[in-house]
Amino acid sequence: MADGKADGKPIAPKQPKPSSGFRATRGGTLHRLIAAVLPILVGLFVAVLLNGSRPVERIRNIVFDEFQRLAPRPWTPDLPVRVADIDDTSLAKLGQWPWPRQRLAELTARLLENGAAVVAFDSLFSEPDRLAPAEILAQLPDSPEKQALTKALADSGKLTTDPLEAAFRGNPVVIGLALSNRPASPIVPMKTQFVKLGDDPTPVLPFFSGMILPLEHLRDAAAGMGAINYVPDIDLILRRVPLVFAAGGGPDKVLVPSFAAEALRVAFRTDTPIIKASNASGETNFGGVSSVIAVKIGDAEIPTERDGAVRIRFAGSQPGRILPVWKILAGEVDRDEIDGRIILIGSSAAGLSDLRSTPLDSAVAGVEIHAELIEHAVSGARLARPDWALGAEAVLLTLGGLLIAWLAWRLPPTIAALAAVVMIGGGLFASWYMFLHRDLLFDPVIPGVSWVATYLCMTFVVYRQSEQEKRFVRGAFQRYLSPSVVEQLAADPSRLRLGGETRDVSILFSDARNFTARSEALNAAGVVQFLNALHTPLTAAVLAERGTIDKYIGDGLMAFWNAPLDVSDHADHACAAALTMLAAVPAIDAGLRRVAEAAGRPHTPLAIGIGLNTGSAFVGNMGSDQRFDYSVVGDPVNVAARLEAATKEWGVPIIAAETTRRAAKKHVFVELGAISVRGKSAEMQIFALHGALSGADPDFETFCALHRQVLDAIGARAGDAEAKIGTAVQTRDGARYADFYRRLRARGGHIEVETKKLPGGS
Repeated sequence: MADGKADGKPIAPKQPKPSSGFRATRGGTLHRLIAAVLPILVGLFVAVLLNGSRPVERIRNIVFDEFQRLAPRPWTPDLPVRVADIDDTSLAKLGQWPWPRQRLAELTARLLENGAAVVAFDSLFSEPDRLAPAEILAQLPDSPEKQALTKALADSGKLTTDPLEAAFRGNPVVIGLALSNRPASPIVPMKTQFVKLGDDPTPVLPFFSGMILPLEHLRDAAAGMGAINYVPDIDLILRRVPLVFAAGGGPDKVLVPSFAAEALRVAFRTDTPIIKASNASGETNFGGVSSVIAVKIGDAEIPTERDGAVRIRFAGSQPGRILPVWKILAGEVDRDEIDGRIILIGSSAAGLSDLRSTPLDSAVAGVEIHAELIEHAVSGARLARPDWALGAEAVLLTLGGLLIAWLAWRLPPTIAALAAVVMIGGGLFASWYMFLHRDLLFDPVIPGVSWVATYLCMTFVVYRQSEQEKRFVRGAFQRYLSPSVVEQLAADPSRLRLGGETRDVSILFSDARNFTARSEALNAAGVVQFLNALHTPLTAAVLAERGTIDKYIGDGLMAFWNAPLDVSDHADHACAAALTMLAAVPAIDAGLRRVAEAAGRPHTPLAIGIGLNTGSAFVGNMGSDQRFDYSVVGDPVNVAARLEAATKEWGVPIIAAETTRRAAKKHVFVELGAISVRGKSAEMQIFALHGALSGADPDFETFCALHRQVLDAIGARAGDAEAKIGTAVQTRDGARYADFYRRLRARGGHIEVETKKLPGGS
């Protein structure tokens, strides 16, 4: 526009500097977020890992159990352990439990005759035999027959001698005791005297305050006595069995071997097993709490976890390990199955309730767990979490978390996620390898979970940062482009290329009057202040009606509708925006007046002209590969610009083309006549946008009739034209067109007037 330039160049408002409070890079804010979030995340998982909480233990045990199921310990018939099973068939054939001690003595004798290296009873003999002859005689009424029977039994020695004691005496027999926390439970010395190397292991061993002991004569006769206690995990699955317990307090505190450890001691004919603890020769606890490293019984050195428990490498229940008691007593078991072996006597009968769960079996006789432990020890199996496992896992967790965070920051999400999956899979494979080939248990779950959490956390941080950057960029570009254009480009970046499409659009041009004279009275800063004050409310009016700002040309503004987003009634929206812009002029002018008065300079009243046109035009990205604008081009654009220029000539603020008048169903127009447009051979009809149809004056039809008479009189140069003009301008609507009538009459009425009646009666 001619008066939208100064010194031949368009005047544009100076762009404000971006706020220094936000840096749209990943260098500052993201680094601070990483520094704040990542240490907290890693520290949290390290703390959970080192704390040994129950959820951590449960997850860890699930993985380790699955490893055992995938690769159980191989079982071979030559292993030196068998279970003499008091099964349901034995109970059916030999009578219900408890059996007379005489029968158990016979079983012991039969096993020893067949060469058993050790006979170990997985039971408590803490009460007298209810089926002993003396107990039965006590229940009989006094009679000569009772007296005779009593004398006969006394002469044979069966009233005073326990057959089980006789079977135990001088033979490799082990019996069980139970540790408890009952008040006033007795504590007795053990037959086993442990040798301790390194730190005192007592504080880390499972502790009980008392004992439930076998009868004194039986424990004196037996070669060994061990605790039959188990310490199951929270899910009641037995994975670990202690080799040594601590019992009692003060000077009475003793170290108690487990049942399986005592059977091994008796089998190896040793009295002094060795407990190797931290700070023994070649061992260290790195300044931490003392821990048990291994227990050496005879030729077997059994690695343990820090509390002296053995994590058993289970083979599972094996039929070849089981010798039914009834077959032993019936002589139906080959001597090779007994000779030189450790025979554990226990029961798998459901009614005796000595069933346990292991990682491989949901219900197995408790005596088989003792057998599994002995097999584990003598076969050289090693399955343990070393005392340094937690530290190694914490280091791995931290380093892996840092790497995952770095990958999530530097790489696209898909690639970073794939890298995280590879790392987690690598950790799981490494854990499986250490289990399979090194008999060591390293936890792959907690580091893996922490890596996933780190990845998710960092992805969220990067996402939030990216969203902040997008909002910043979107907010910045919305100062240059229509918000609808920005949103469409954000949703579909493929549109950010040269090209476009032909669409039916409505175009608006606006321009301020006397801008050249105004700019001459202002300095550069004043010009910018004026343009900002002008364009801000006018732009708001366009955007409120879903319009797209195309460009600012000094004091001029170009906007269009129905692109990039579809606006079905775009002509009405363009008209509504034009009326809002016109209504905003008084407030803008009042503000400019106050600024001029404050600066002590004269104020030039503000007026604007608006041109509207509707038609088919090309819309899209135009320019070059280096820089382009989203704009609209075509003949309708030129016409809209010419109509805006015509407002100065015809004295009406808003002029619309015939196409806009036909398309805008919610607005009323007043015809102005025909106008010659540069570049077009034929004249075109133009109309003044009068207002919204819903807000039209009730006398608008009357004014339209008077307006038609004025146009006819001026066109015919009738003598009563002035009188008709006077009548028309006396109406409320006609007063707005007084300047137009004056200009039209001064031009001699040479404009051709359309005879078709306007919508709404105009």
